[in-house]
Amino acid sequence: MVTPFTAAGELDLAAAERLTDHLASNGMGVFVLGTTGEASSMRQEQRRQVVDLAVRVSAGRSLVYAGIGDNCVSSSLAAARDYLALGASGVVAHLPSYYLLGDGEMYSYFKYLADGIGRSLVIYNMPQTTRMSLSMDVLQRLAELPAITGLKDSENAPGRVEQTASLFCGRPDFSVFMGVALLSTQALRLGFDGLVPSSGNIVPALWHRLFLASQSGNWSEVEELQRHADAIAQVFQRGRTLGQSLGALKACLGTLGLCESHMLPPLQGPDEATRAAVTASLAPLLSALPR
Repeated sequence: MVTPFTAAGELDLAAAERLTDHLASNGMGVFVLGTTGEASSMRQEQRRQVVDLAVRVSAGRSLVYAGIGDNCVSSSLAAARDYLALGASGVVAHLPSYYLLGDGEMYSYFKYLADGIGRSLVIYNMPQTTRMSLSMDVLQRLAELPAITGLKDSENAPGRVEQTASLFCGRPDFSVFMGVALLSTQALRLGFDGLVPSSGNIVPALWHRLFLASQSGNWSEVEELQRHADAIAQVFQRGRTLGQSLGALKACLGTLGLCESHMLPPLQGPDEATRAAVTASLAPLLSALPR
């Protein structure tokens, strides 16, 4: 989930409520404080406020996952305990991103978190921001820890989807989520349990429908909906860095009246030309969605 802000850099609580309800009302889980949510730029009290709001507004309609990634492990542990006490269904952690770590250090880091949290920890593999990849060997060892209950994998490397599926899909005690929206159909065919698409902020009903179609084996519908989702994602992603795409994503949400496009430093909000281009590109795609 995107985190809405005011021009002064404070949380836009009304917009956050609208966006949470937009997701929960359309069959989506709510994952706050991830990459799309600008968690690394937020003060801790803002992060806590977002989790509390998401749990309250979703009101049991959706599971709520909350990111706890931080370069300080004690801060991650404190956040995890707090968010779970607030009612989050699970917490999500990526690797710290300052020091380059070896496999042994990666394993020890997540084991330390798992031992300290005790339950409902999802691993988040995100090389685009951490500059490190969790190997299959490390993930296999971590998946044996009872407190670690799943993996969100956002690495688009040749053969990785197939390898992940062969090792982890079908386990009743471990869920696997695809974080690369372009690979959603492939991942679902291979048995992934869920998806984490940033364009779900814009069209949650489309993604919910896509998932249900996969569960019923209607792969022609899945592929059609994937094409629509890919076209929408290109509106805010094409030709932009990850940070720039998040500002353009907020501009898309602005066209739906969900939030403004203010960003926290070091990211910058989109300029007027970008907002105009996004509006012009998005409208016909939304009109063309299958009914």
